[in-house]
Amino acid sequence: MTATKASLLAVAVTATWGSSFILMKNVADSVPALGFLSLRFGLSAIILALIFFRQLKRYTRKTVLHSLVLGALLAAYMIFQVTGLRYTSASNSAFITSLSVLMVPFLSALLLKKSPTKSNWTGVFMALLGLVFITGIYQGITALTIGDLLTFISAIFVAIHIIVADYYLKTDDSLLLGIGQIFGGAILSIVVWTIKTPQSFLTVAYTQTLLTSVILTSLLCTCFAFTGQLIVQKHLPPARVAVLFTLEPVFAYLFALVIPGTEGVTEPLLWSKVLGCVLVVGGMIVSESGILNRGKQLPGVEG
Repeated sequence: MTATKASLLAVAVTATWGSSFILMKNVADSVPALGFLSLRFGLSAIILALIFFRQLKRYTRKTVLHSLVLGALLAAYMIFQVTGLRYTSASNSAFITSLSVLMVPFLSALLLKKSPTKSNWTGVFMALLGLVFITGIYQGITALTIGDLLTFISAIFVAIHIIVADYYLKTDDSLLLGIGQIFGGAILSIVVWTIKTPQSFLTVAYTQTLLTSVILTSLLCTCFAFTGQLIVQKHLPPARVAVLFTLEPVFAYLFALVIPGTEGVTEPLLWSKVLGCVLVVGGMIVSESGILNRGKQLPGVEG
């Protein structure tokens, strides 16, 4: 796959992720987070098994182990994200989750002993300022909701997932790892859901809205997007991938503006959120491009 095709795939992945926030928001109050993820990842695992059943025999013990680790990280960040969506807006969730891209260089510094650059620090400042406008904290600390805090924890797991996946992709096949992590997420979600609330699978109200959300997020946001993410990371350096993934909150806000929520209304166009969006995306681009590093550029950002 060429770099151009990988970049286009990354944009498509971010677009589907952007749509997932409003889809999950619309069912957040009708089904527990673990229940929704069990249905979503379970259906995704079945679909991928049917499509790629001939590839399953290529799995090694190491790839299976790595898949379980990534699956656990996926399940963790999705649980916090879906739970957080019960208490915050779809656009807020998308913007806060996107802060994970800024966390990557700092977690890498902690794990790999590589110091953040001037661009990293500037990007963090811009993104945090944007977060002030997005969440409405400038109106008072009470504007910050528990949903925003839960989503921030989710963003930490997203960043860890990106770092761990990048490390595993040095030796593992991207397609096998992408499929395997979804199987891992499905197994863990179903097991924990069953232990926590036995027979809850039978008590869920399978409404048309829930089934539509599960099917769409399974096909597009899980089978396609999470597998596509690892294929992209296999062909593009992390810095370039990070810049492309900054489009996710932009897509999420656009979808939230046109797709009605459970109350039948769309999110309003607020200039504070538009300004916050610009600051967050701008901060991520500054951080990941290395534009302020005295002429030094991070590998793979050129062109």
